Amino acid sequence: MKKLVLITFGMLFVSAMALAQHAYFPEGGVIHFEKRVHLKNFMKTKMALSKSDNFDRSYIEQLLSKAPDSYVYKSTLSFNGAESRYDAVKQEQTGIMRNLDWYGFDYSGSYYQHIEKGVFKSRLDYEGGNILLEDSLLNIKWKITNEYRDIAGYTCRRANGVLLDSIFVVAFYTDVIPLSSGPIGTHGLPGMILGLAVPDQHYNIYATKVEIGQPQIVSELAKKKDKPMTRTAFQSFMRDRLRIGDWYTEAEFNMMMVNMLL
Repeated sequence: MKKLVLITFGMLFVSAMALAQHAYFPEGGVIHFEKRVHLKNFMKTKMALSKSDNFDRSYIEQLLSKAPDSYVYKSTLSFNGAESRYDAVKQEQTGIMRNLDWYGFDYSGSYYQHIEKGVFKSRLDYEGGNILLEDSLLNIKWKITNEYRDIAGYTCRRANGVLLDSIFVVAFYTDVIPLSSGPIGTHGLPGMILGLAVPDQHYNIYATKVEIGQPQIVSELAKKKDKPMTRTAFQSFMRDRLRIGDWYTEAEFNMMMVNMLL
């Protein structure tokens, strides 16, 4: 009997080791995300930073009184090998949101990252036209913590980050999906980012579902004739166009740039 118990224990141990050695780490799939923007907090911050004559404040306050406290934008992130692409999902909006969306809660963008090559691309919808960016991956300084959270069925570990010199972000990543990528332009952790919060911009992005597969990742976001800009060139272009100091304050401009460059 004792010999039988030892044999059984040995078989269970070998089976457990085999499972550990052959754990499944998906290299491709599609992740569904929801981006929740806290509208009223966003607008309060934006109006506090703006020039006093930049808004019809009574009109904005009337809109906000009828608007929800928060609004959810949906998106997907397709990944395969070293590439990922994050795309907004088209959705119908209420009349209130169509009026408020002009203030830049979300730019209905597409974002491409090639982690091994260090390439970042984005296409943003701005005033009915496309803004195209192409640059290196964002420089993000991460500090991994011992806090964990379950997101879309995956155990994720928290990391605090700083990007664009001073913007604080909170991310939750899983090392079960080994690609060091994430929503929008985030990357740089030991696995896929399934949760992201940007307090200064009053939004968070969390995965709701992960589908494993081998999607084709399209790196081109626009026609070949279209000329993309670097982040630095884009900021100079927008600074000239928006006439900082006349139409926009420096603080309001910086808030807008973070939302467009992240």
